Amino acid sequence: MLPRSPVYSLSVVPRFALGPSFGYLGAVELTDLEPASLARLEEAVRDGQRVTLNLQKSLPRGLRADDVMPLFEAITGGPPAAVEALGMSLPPRARGGKKPKVCAVIPTHRRAPLGLKALLRQDCDLEVLILLNGDFEFRAGDPRVRTLRVPWQGHGTVRQAAVTQTDAEFLLFTVDDAIPLGAGSVRALVDALKEGQYEAVFGRQVPWPSSDRITRDRLRAWTPPGVGHRWVDRLDNVYALYRREMLAWHPFPSVPIAEDLHWRRGRRVGYVPGAPVAHAHERKPGELYKRTRDIHRQHIALGEPPAIPTHAHLLRALPSVLGPMLKGGAQELPNQLAELLGQWRAGTHPTG
Repeated sequence: MLPRSPVYSLSVVPRFALGPSFGYLGAVELTDLEPASLARLEEAVRDGQRVTLNLQKSLPRGLRADDVMPLFEAITGGPPAAVEALGMSLPPRARGGKKPKVCAVIPTHRRAPLGLKALLRQDCDLEVLILLNGDFEFRAGDPRVRTLRVPWQGHGTVRQAAVTQTDAEFLLFTVDDAIPLGAGSVRALVDALKEGQYEAVFGRQVPWPSSDRITRDRLRAWTPPGVGHRWVDRLDNVYALYRREMLAWHPFPSVPIAEDLHWRRGRRVGYVPGAPVAHAHERKPGELYKRTRDIHRQHIALGEPPAIPTHAHLLRALPSVLGPMLKGGAQELPNQLAELLGQWRAGTHPTG
């Protein structure tokens, strides 16, 4: 028998709001990757549309195919050599065989999850459990979607509430502004978890075409493109898969943020670049300061030394903003200062 957890308010979601079907709203075909087409690509993916590329022009200079091709479903034309090369970066398709039973868990207090349509197209026996907190209400028109109202007690406790609310073998934790790419994305996580005998796996975060240079570079460093799967010393619940039984016996800690940072210590975690999800935030100084401060406090709570422990260290760190400013422009200055101040605040006030 698995350990018990508290009982929360659970409801099956009736038909409402998004209509009776979560299928594609339509299909879009693009013939180039110029700025106007990239803007259309982003809009279509956010709207749940299927986008194909019938390439009639060469790729613009500076555009990385492995950043943009995961946003497409398929390539329908173009020079054979280009189709073959670009096709290597397409997201995984659905395939046959026994479908794993997965429960996708999405906490939210502000919106209908952007990736809901994409999740319900996955080639899995998949249900979605939306963890509502705050005053936000959500209803949708698919019986595979349920809501669970959970009082906000931090990311760790809220996510852990899902463990006893499903009998699925696997739990997929994601966020309300992430969109799985390709109908085989979740299956790729399941396959890697089994093949690598991992305790958890997580997928690649693909930036939007409109994402700024700093965001693109950081996401590429955090979740780089590639093939296969491999052991890593990090974990990210933006798009991560666990066995439900594992979390029943080894729950997330009760922390306000960075529960994945705590949980992964001493565990075998796999990174799966072939399981992409579109996810990137607009960089805003206030949000960057708070998030940086809160996450660095969790690093310190785990016994790691503070990145900026004193005023003197803060002053010595100021020249580090120059490199990102050269990439991101003058508008990146307040973002860089916000992150430095967040690290300094965590180092000088580690508990509040």
